Amino acid sequence: MPISSECFRDAVLREFRFLENDLSLKNVSSEQFMVRYKSDTVQVVVEGINWGENARVAVGSCIGFQNFDLYDLVKAKTGEYPATERIATLNQIAQLPLLAMLLKEHGEQVLNGDLTIFSAITEIVKARADSFDDGIERIVI
Repeated sequence: MPISSECFRDAVLREFRFLENDLSLKNVSSEQFMVRYKSDTVQVVVEGINWGENARVAVGSCIGFQNFDLYDLVKAKTGEYPATERIATLNQIAQLPLLAMLLKEHGEQVLNGDLTIFSAITEIVKARADSFDDGIERIVI
C-alpha cells in the first residue's frame, strides 16, 4: 500500500533531524516526496523514488547542486559501496533510518562544509557512466 507524502515527510524529518539539531543545516523545503536541507555550503535531499519502493539521499553544494548519491559518497570515503542487500528488502520508510545512519557515518566532512571529496565522487560517477558506454556520445557533468 502506498504511503502518503505527509507520512514520508514526517519520517524524513524524524530520521534526519540530526541535520538540524547537530549541524548547521535547515529544512528549507518539503514537497511531495522530497525534503531538502541546506547550510551555507551544502545541500542534502532526501527523496522517495521508484513509485514508493525506495528512498534516496543526495548531497551537493548550495551553488550548482551536484546531486551526488549517498552511495557514491560512501564509496569515495571507503573504496566500497555499502552493502545494500538489506536496504533493498525494506520498504521506503524502513530504509530511512539506514540511510540516515550512512549519512551520519560517512558524510560528516561534507555536512560540515568540506566539499573536497566531491572530486573523488565525480570520478566515480564518470567511471560508472563510462562503463555503460555504448558508442553514443553523452555529456557527463
